[in-house]
Amino acid sequence: MGEPVAPQAQPTEGRSYPTMARGARPTFFDDEGATDAVLAIVTALAAEVWTLRERQITLEAVLADAGIEVAEAIEAYRPDGDQIAARAVEAAAFAGRVYRVFEEMREEALAGETEDRYLEIVDRAFAEL
Repeated sequence: MGEPVAPQAQPTEGRSYPTMARGARPTFFDDEGATDAVLAIVTALAAEVWTLRERQITLEAVLADAGIEVAEAIEAYRPDGDQIAARAVEAAAFAGRVYRVFEEMREEALAGETEDRYLEIVDRAFAEL
């Protein structure tokens, strides 16, 4: 499958940092954040697609090791009504994760947050390291 993933860095013991910096997120393109939002969405989609692809590869390998050829069964499968409803719930959650950046932009605008406030929080967190 690949090399094990290194553990993530942990905050300095005894210090607590906010889970999300306050203030509008910085923008890097001069279009009021539109390009930044699209880039965030594409990145979220790429993460979702790779996660699903990796799980699919693993599942197919596990099934093949058990002597089950799954490709034809997948093509022939038809979900029932309950499964279709469950998939709709999952699809809504997926869309929420992918398009989360728009919700965050909306919340920032309603709260009157600014890019300067965001950078102030980030600077303060790094100064405490």
